[in-house]
Amino acid sequence: SNLRMSPDSVRQRLVPEDEDVPDINNIPDDERAAIDAVIARNKSTLSISTVGWMVSALMVFNYTDFLNVLVYDGRVNRGLLKIGSSLVGVNLLVGVYLVVYLSYIRNKPDWTNHTHPALIPVATLCACVGLVLCTVALWPVWGFLTLPILFTLFMGLVMLATLLPV
Repeated sequence: SNLRMSPDSVRQRLVPEDEDVPDINNIPDDERAAIDAVIARNKSTLSISTVGWMVSALMVFNYTDFLNVLVYDGRVNRGLLKIGSSLVGVNLLVGVYLVVYLSYIRNKPDWTNHTHPALIPVATLCACVGLVLCTVALWPVWGFLTLPILFTLFMGLVMLATLLPV
């Protein structure tokens, strides 16, 4: 026996014949604009997870005395920390260029089709190498807790960035 069913037979079993099912691919432009406006108005970046990550990052920053460790602790490998921080800074500058400069100043909303396709891989590489170097630089202070500390602080900053009016 043939167990394969055609899509039409499945559709007939799931949707009664007396119901009128709208075709979402053929919505008039004015109705689509109204739907997009409702979606945009109801799209909020503030959620429980966003607040949770930011609160966790603040608690980790305070509990670990992060700023004082970066500035004054002699166990920190300053050379690696400077190089790692510089690479993370390159990543942030590329992000600001792509999102802020191209989107708002040059008014190109589709910044993914920019003229410098190598920027995103370079920024990703800089961020990864910078994170490894910062982890190695701070390892003598917190040991195996360095990775969760840096990850929590990173996620707190990412969640803060989602709240910016972009």
